Amino acid sequence: MFKSTKNATKNAIDNKVLGLSIVSVLMAAIFLNEWIVKSQYSVGSITESSRGIASFEDHDSVDGVKWEHELAQKLAQEKQTAKSLLAVKPTLKDELVFGLLEGKYKTNMVNAKIESFDFSDTQAGDQPLEIKERAEFLKIFRSVFSLGYAKVQLEKRENSQEIYKLLSASNKDLGQARFELDEQGRVLSLKFIQ
Repeated sequence: MFKSTKNATKNAIDNKVLGLSIVSVLMAAIFLNEWIVKSQYSVGSITESSRGIASFEDHDSVDGVKWEHELAQKLAQEKQTAKSLLAVKPTLKDELVFGLLEGKYKTNMVNAKIESFDFSDTQAGDQPLEIKERAEFLKIFRSVFSLGYAKVQLEKRENSQEIYKLLSASNKDLGQARFELDEQGRVLSLKFIQ
């Protein structure tokens, strides 16, 4: 009987120690959280940051509301500034240069149209791109290239060069598109020749 009382006392003590441990961990977590929150506010006061548009400071202050109202009025009056903050849909030329060609090619422009582009291997590890359907490529992006053509025909294919004849809608010869390719068939350059 003495042994079972001793075990019961030991179990009760163990339960109390376990309960105190859990309470201690919770209290430490609460104090740590408070310390982190307070240290963030002290960093802001040290750097003397002013209120920004999307700040977390108190919105009930009269100065804060007045500042936001003045900013909104200023943006409404300066339409050019407000327009510069809005996104602009990329053009077909942007999609070609920065999308498909990934900005890896240097473009030469004439009258805001692309006359040629060359692979620029200035960044280590960049590889030229493979354009499998080059005739289709020329048709899709014809409005951004310097020659105003309507039709494309393969004229000649050699080892490192592929030449396409560019025609008007009435089949008038307007010039050529010359692709320079590497050994794997990747595009090194494209030049339009009249």
